[in-house]
Amino acid sequence: MFKDILVPLLLGDIQPPVLRMACALAEAGGGQVTALVGVSLAAPVAEAWDYYPAGLYETMRESALATTDAIAEAVELRLAGEAARWSVRKSESFWLTPGEICVQHARYADLTVLGTGQREAPARRRLFAALLGGSGRPVLLVPEDWAGDGRVEHVVLAWKSSREAARALHDAMPLLARARSVDLLMVDHDFERDSQADPMGFLLGSHLQRHGIPAELVRRSAERSSVGEVVAAHARESGADLIVAGGYSHPRLLEDVLGGVTRYLLDHAPVPVLFSH
Repeated sequence: MFKDILVPLLLGDIQPPVLRMACALAEAGGGQVTALVGVSLAAPVAEAWDYYPAGLYETMRESALATTDAIAEAVELRLAGEAARWSVRKSESFWLTPGEICVQHARYADLTVLGTGQREAPARRRLFAALLGGSGRPVLLVPEDWAGDGRVEHVVLAWKSSREAARALHDAMPLLARARSVDLLMVDHDFERDSQADPMGFLLGSHLQRHGIPAELVRRSAERSSVGEVVAAHARESGADLIVAGGYSHPRLLEDVLGGVTRYLLDHAPVPVLFSH
């Protein structure tokens, strides 16, 4: 089970769906939610004839810390009525960026829960990519308009034979083990021409059955649409509570680059998605 769940509050945005999902998972598993309120004070180092006027940095720091305190108080009020155990953690760093702060804290948690949204979307994508590629932990992405109650009864496992998908599968085992049904979804561009089931799909189904997980192999064609669209559509049509998928990113590039399916689900998933890299 997920005993230690981290919720970074990006830009002070307290999204009820994110807290609702995190608290539901913590309550079900006897764990704790930690809301992370961070402030990055990273600033360019003055060189040569450059300088900062006396007191400028101290004033900036005081203002940032006051904002952090206000956000912490707001999230404490929001969490006060939750049955799950929770805490609010404040973190200040002079050298680290917001993404680096979150990655450091995520390494000491079982799961990080993030929200989506158009507000500061590029910053959200950068944080997601940083956590996905750098934390070594799964990331659960919750749509900003999600109205679920956090129960995970039907799961769509978006499977392809890759390291990332295998990692996602086993990171999601605590949730899969509690689900009533699991669709093992395999999307194939040539499915309509070659309807023979992939034997590896049966091997994976047998593997899940040994763990007591009821899984049904489902094959869909992506010949007329993208893989991400097929995954999202199947989740919507089957009434899924959760999607599990491998997350693809290249964090070492100057610009974080997300894979096509990952990016589509980041923007359009109808239900929460557990990503692993």
